[in-house]
Amino acid sequence: KAKGVRTGTLSVTDNAPGSPQSITLTGTGTVVQVSPVAVDFGNQTVGTSSTPQTVIITNKGAATLTLNGGNITGTNAGDFTKTTTCGSTLASGASCTFSVTFTPTATGPRSATLNVLDNGGGSPQLVSLTGNGT
Repeated sequence: KAKGVRTGTLSVTDNAPGSPQSITLTGTGTVVQVSPVAVDFGNQTVGTSSTPQTVIITNKGAATLTLNGGNITGTNAGDFTKTTTCGSTLASGASCTFSVTFTPTATGPRSATLNVLDNGGGSPQLVSLTGNGT
């Protein structure tokens, strides 16, 4: 129940040589909830903009979350734009949004990633963005 890198060990006792067998476990705890984690814009005419889709960021932790903005990266990053209601901090239990619009510059599958930067562990939080230019 903490943010940042967490480690542990799983031990299995058996009758094989070298018992108990040990497995190292590693994960990153986060207090940030992102919903949804993937946005599919479907078909969109090249050069026209989609209806904005909303990604909600929620601070599930007990302390104020520091947000360092967000950016869009990936193969077709230029086909996606964002606006946000998020400021530089997010109080415990509070939410803010990123609105993403898809404007394909070419036909075919288009993809990118919205990266939400924060100090909540596991940063950046990633949202997959896909659409198809028609």
